[in-house]
Amino acid sequence: MVSKKVILFIGLLWFALGVQAQTPIVDIASDYNSDQIVENCYLKDVTNSFAPYIGTWQWCSGTDTLTIEMAKYSMVHDTLSLTPHYSDLLIGKYRYVKDGYEVINTLNYPITNTNVYTAHPIYTKFGLPPIIGARYRNDDYAGLFFRDYLKEKSESMKLVLQLTLVGEPSKVQLILENSEHWAFSAAEHRDPEFTIPNYVILTKI
Repeated sequence: MVSKKVILFIGLLWFALGVQAQTPIVDIASDYNSDQIVENCYLKDVTNSFAPYIGTWQWCSGTDTLTIEMAKYSMVHDTLSLTPHYSDLLIGKYRYVKDGYEVINTLNYPITNTNVYTAHPIYTKFGLPPIIGARYRNDDYAGLFFRDYLKEKSESMKLVLQLTLVGEPSKVQLILENSEHWAFSAAEHRDPEFTIPNYVILTKI
């Protein structure tokens, strides 16, 4: 006679297999195509390609300091997409001090897997994560969106790994780029500058 434990094990196994079947995995760092992004698929960091970008990065010049903290969030449910799916994400926070005075500090933002796509409580036009994206396809950089809350804009951001000597700390170059923007009045023109420094090299600390 089959024991209850065996029946329970078989039931759990079938459940796990069923979940896997309903959640096809797509390697986020591969050359996937749009046809592979189906409802409830999982854009997963299969090869751990996010790892080099995770950690705390810092740039200093005199009394100016930019600190960026990057972390990996796994299997975040994207319900805003036309095709709802799950995805691993790189999410960052930043703090900028200029001439010894703090300009902005988002390091204490309480970001979790469940509030990634929640609106910011103050800057309501934007999402809560100050920096969000991933290392997509076979790109040799992290492709991100930078929420510049003080300038009221969200723009493209790249973290490009730099070559370093053995034993040296890792370094990345920060690149911020404005997207094309059509303005129909003077009030709609966006400031082309950014709150934080651009084209700087940050060191992992």
